[in-house]
Amino acid sequence: MRAESYPRPAILANMAIILLLVSAASGCKTEKDPDQPTILGIPPAAAYLGVEYYYNFGAYGGEDILDYTLTNAPSWLALEDTSNKARQGIIMRGVPGLSGGARGDADLGKLENINLVSTDGEMAGTQPFNIEVKYNALALESETFIEGASPTIPDTRREHCDLPDLETPGEHSFTINTYDTNGAVSGTRDLTLPTRPVFVKVLLEQPSVTRVAVAFELTSGYDASSCDPGVTAPDQRCDHSKANAGDAIPGQDIVAMGSGSDLLLEELSYLTYETDTTGVYAGGVVTFEPGITECYIRLEVVDDSFPEPSEALQLNLTEVRSGLAGLGETNGGVGTTLVIDDNEPGVSLETIAGGSRDTLNVGGSRTYAARLTGEREGAVRAKLGHSDDSTARLGTEFSTSLPGDELVFPDGVDEVTFTIRVADPGTYNNSGLDDRFILLVLNENFQLGRENYARAAEDEMLRISINELVSPLVVGSGGGFVATDVATGHSGRIFVAGYDSADNDRVLVRIFSQKGGLLQVLDVSGAGDQLTEPEPMISVAKREVTKNNIKTDRFELLVAYSTDKAVSGTTEQGGTDIVSSLYWYDEASNGGEYIEAWTTRTGTAGDDLVRWAGINVTNGFVVIAGETDGVWPGQMANGGFDSFLQRIDSLADGSGLVPALAWTRQVGSSADDRVAGASVAGIGASLFGSARGAVGGEPSLGGEDAYFYNTTSADTGLRVYQRGTDADERISSGVADGSTLWLLGNGSNEYTAEQEEDSLSLTSLPGSSASGFVLGYTSTGDVIRAFNLNDDGDVSDEHFAALTGFAGDLVAAGVTDGDYTGTANSGGSAAGIISRLSLVSEPEPDAETSEFRNEWRSQLLAGDSEIIQLANYRDDEIVALAQVGSSWLVLLFSPEGQLLNP
Repeated sequence: MRAESYPRPAILANMAIILLLVSAASGCKTEKDPDQPTILGIPPAAAYLGVEYYYNFGAYGGEDILDYTLTNAPSWLALEDTSNKARQGIIMRGVPGLSGGARGDADLGKLENINLVSTDGEMAGTQPFNIEVKYNALALESETFIEGASPTIPDTRREHCDLPDLETPGEHSFTINTYDTNGAVSGTRDLTLPTRPVFVKVLLEQPSVTRVAVAFELTSGYDASSCDPGVTAPDQRCDHSKANAGDAIPGQDIVAMGSGSDLLLEELSYLTYETDTTGVYAGGVVTFEPGITECYIRLEVVDDSFPEPSEALQLNLTEVRSGLAGLGETNGGVGTTLVIDDNEPGVSLETIAGGSRDTLNVGGSRTYAARLTGEREGAVRAKLGHSDDSTARLGTEFSTSLPGDELVFPDGVDEVTFTIRVADPGTYNNSGLDDRFILLVLNENFQLGRENYARAAEDEMLRISINELVSPLVVGSGGGFVATDVATGHSGRIFVAGYDSADNDRVLVRIFSQKGGLLQVLDVSGAGDQLTEPEPMISVAKREVTKNNIKTDRFELLVAYSTDKAVSGTTEQGGTDIVSSLYWYDEASNGGEYIEAWTTRTGTAGDDLVRWAGINVTNGFVVIAGETDGVWPGQMANGGFDSFLQRIDSLADGSGLVPALAWTRQVGSSADDRVAGASVAGIGASLFGSARGAVGGEPSLGGEDAYFYNTTSADTGLRVYQRGTDADERISSGVADGSTLWLLGNGSNEYTAEQEEDSLSLTSLPGSSASGFVLGYTSTGDVIRAFNLNDDGDVSDEHFAALTGFAGDLVAAGVTDGDYTGTANSGGSAAGIISRLSLVSEPEPDAETSEFRNEWRSQLLAGDSEIIQLANYRDDEIVALAQVGSSWLVLLFSPEGQLLNP
């Protein structure tokens, strides 16, 4: 049998024909079914009364032209009536409160499940949505007004009313009471004064389709019948009583429109004014045209010549007179506080040098300066007085050289002087322990309501402390008591620590009042203890503690000294140990005295020397800083004397306290390291000093370097900062102020903190004589400032031992063998010296004004003298512990360097 044979193209063509026939027979379709009608987009969920609500829907789907309907819709909402049903979208619009029956507030509220339905006649699609109708809220915006100044209206993107002219002054007339020197009303006076237009913005949240008119009104808490106790109206102490302090007076301080302004100021079409029951324009109506959302209430501040504090009153929107709007989002009311700052010339009271603090002795006097700033016409007066917080009273403890205690600045004179004299010791009375102080201010009670008086330029004026210790306080002399440290505590107490060389070097703390009276002698060591020059250090603290669920102040005293002798009640550790004692002030003990809380002895097998002792004011723990050539438990010796920080806790034990050594941290170099001091804050403590070796692995810079570190335990990570130059920086004292550490030292170089790119670097140049310096560092070791303490000629030797903070500055003290001040005219004999270093930056060369920089130097006239320690009393007096010959004295210096008890 033989098979038939066909070409391949012919076979493929036949198969295509067969498939086409099969497909036609089966009736196969290629069209897509129409989509369900679908609404595109969701309308806004919020609508506002009186504001057009508008949304343009889109839709797709269906086989025919779509038609639209609303179901469950509010009466005010409808679809736009149009004959063109073939367009791509449909517009839905309405005005709540107006369209659909003008229902007003009845259209407020949330409307749910409104449906927009689209259909082609066969199929339908639905888009549900909700609308909440809200008030078209009104609001007010204002800034502080300055009497006599014209503000500017900032640019705005809103559709706004015409901007008012604020440059043209208005005019207002009113009547004031006049007073005699006692404040009684002596008559009246009619005044006509210029005014300065100011503005308050009135904002409408949404543009309304109709005009919106809203009424406004100025109101104040001022009440002329609210008198000070014991005073009956009419009187100055009613018109300007404490109850009325800070309240502006509509009709005198501010008006909606001045009585004479209608012919001076432009008329604003959207603003009308209305008078109150007294005939003063204190309110009006502001009108928003359709589409406007920002208008302005023009008010007028009266430019008077009365000294006044900042005053306030209220501007309220009281009612919507026409249109649909809400007084706030809930229609509960709209108001704002308007503040008016005075523009009268200001008086500042200062020392002649420009300072704000001073100290006078009882029976003493000094001249001060009053300086006037600001614009004025004619003579200006200012009456002096004392503030409520002043503990010294004008006319009792002190007086002025001014007739009636009034300063008078004639026209063209902006500075006058006056004298303050403190009462003589025979008539001066102060039963308290603290010194009295004067807070000299302007007598506002007298000045208020009186024309052509100045206002106070600052809240705080001139503070003058009154010192009663007018002779040196001798705390030791001859071969007896040797003073080593000084501190000031509560109620002005002066604590002087030392040892009695005539009584086995017994450790004592002598406590004096600010008047120099001996209040208590605290026997720190026992009568039988045989000590050798223990050199005690002290620290005081005021802490807030809770006792029987009541918070109270607790005053504490810490005394620490080093000894290798037996001390009763303690156990020797080997070598020289540290004995620390904590005391607290007990008001119930012997009329009030310090009593012992605990005593402890700590040390290593070597010698441990205390250099600083302090109390944490928050937690109450004690910190001891010093030097050791031994090894504290868990620590490691580095060679020679290392530094150490030690924390001792006070633990409750029944009704008393017991000491507990918490930790000791030892850090050092291979050389002998000096500790100059420490500070305690938070849960840790900082130590600073100087060393010739590399402390804690830090690189040595050459010679003796400064170093400091902070720690919170015996084993936490620790970073030592070793700083200085290639010269010797021997640190003797320091002060920690927040994140800044100020280090006092001695050397023979001059230091400069020079700017290098984004930081400062410390440089030094050799000098010709020994001198002091103060270097400031951040807590992370960056130098920020350098001070040099040297005589101008660089010929004498100065050595500084003590540094303290004082009124935001620093005070350093020590000794010189020459003329440190440039005016002492002495040389060859040791003399105590003291300097105040201002931390206020020096002004730029082209600066118009600069802050007062209180810097001075002082040198004791007595030969063979030295200041060894410093303390601070209230930032009013610098307390200096000085040795003069064989005597130990407490000397007091004023904030500007005046020796108060020579």
